[in-house]
Amino acid sequence: MIKPVKKYIQSDFLQRGLEYGLLSHGSECKDVGVLFVQDGWDYLINGKIHEVLRTRGNGKLGILLVLVPPGTSEERYHYYHPNGKQNQEYLDFFTQELVPDVLEDIKLQGKKVRKMGLLGDSLGATVSLTIATQEPSLWTDLLLQSGVYPEILYDNMKALHKRAQDFHWNVYQVVGLQEDNFYYALSDEVFHILTHNRKLMELFSSLSMNLTYYEENEGHLWTFWQRDLSRALDFFIHK
Repeated sequence: MIKPVKKYIQSDFLQRGLEYGLLSHGSECKDVGVLFVQDGWDYLINGKIHEVLRTRGNGKLGILLVLVPPGTSEERYHYYHPNGKQNQEYLDFFTQELVPDVLEDIKLQGKKVRKMGLLGDSLGATVSLTIATQEPSLWTDLLLQSGVYPEILYDNMKALHKRAQDFHWNVYQVVGLQEDNFYYALSDEVFHILTHNRKLMELFSSLSMNLTYYEENEGHLWTFWQRDLSRALDFFIHK
């Protein structure tokens, strides 16, 4: 397995140090597409994202994957879910510490960011969309696999109608037909993931985003997201 280059960042917002990983393809290219990946180690181990990237890259656009691991299951929930105890701190860490750190590193290499996206599954998709709504003009692409979307996210999306002329997203959204009534034991919640995604799809359409939407006969499982990953990365690379 190709090992990512590990980086370390000390977060004032989270009051801890975090390790993240960088995986690149087409390192000789001056134009770079940067994709921030929530649940980064899971995408590396379960999603085999390094293998998918190697087969999908076209050599014309350099791709940099920023693999962001959330920590324990409990930390993941509190960082990613809007009701989490450290959700705002994680959002501030991401936008004010991690993103500038990565962009400064790219700048020092003499490279130019051509597009910048977010990839996440389940609650990773939740926090990806939340990050994008906070600073929509910063992002070009959202890759959302089986996202969980609480009501507050719909409110945030509706608020973007007033700013829709200032940004444009390429959105890849996929969900399984077996994903409603998904029980999340950690918080004792039931997530109606298929229903959430259909509602969000309508909101994306109303904002005139470049939306690609799929429903598959799948459950809330890594085997689903791993099989879908080639299509998702193709979307990011070629759109």
